Amino acid sequence: MSPSQQRKRQAGRILPALAVAAIAAVAALAAFVVAPRLNDQSASGSAGASAGTAASPSTSAPPSAAARNSFLNKPEPTYVATDPPTPTPSGAAADVLITWTTWNAAGHQLELGALVQAVSESGGTCTVTLTKDGHSVTASAPAEADVSSTGCLGLTVSGDKLSSGSWKAAVSYSSAKRRGTSDPVQVNIP
Repeated sequence: MSPSQQRKRQAGRILPALAVAAIAAVAALAAFVVAPRLNDQSASGSAGASAGTAASPSTSAPPSAAARNSFLNKPEPTYVATDPPTPTPSGAAADVLITWTTWNAAGHQLELGALVQAVSESGGTCTVTLTKDGHSVTASAPAEADVSSTGCLGLTVSGDKLSSGSWKAAVSYSSAKRRGTSDPVQVNIP
């Protein structure tokens, strides 16, 4: 079979598929344009038909474009992503979660990380409090704003201040607007 015959044969397969796709596109466009008008007419006509009376012709003006396309009549949203954050009352609750703890043997220190969920702000302070047998040790670090949260990174406690064994650790967060403390977690000091 020659190359020109192969092209004709391929065109014979492709053209019907393109014709079907074009017809489907025209039908979809027609449904999009005509359907709102049909819905308006059937809604007014079906009310009379369901009541057992014949639908009488309407003498009112045809509905406006906005009435036909009800999605245009939706109210504007009250909050969008580009709006500035809404102010929060001073001292509002903050949800703090300890995300990791590790013993750094080389640095001989306990390291912790925490997250202030659903709060993204600068200027806060994170404080870890470790307790064991009535003895408390604290350390603080500045909080760091992230896209949708605030991180408590760089919380470290020197091993010289901690005895071996099991300690309870809790991280608190404090800023001009928010305050909160995590649930305590157990950490083991070697």
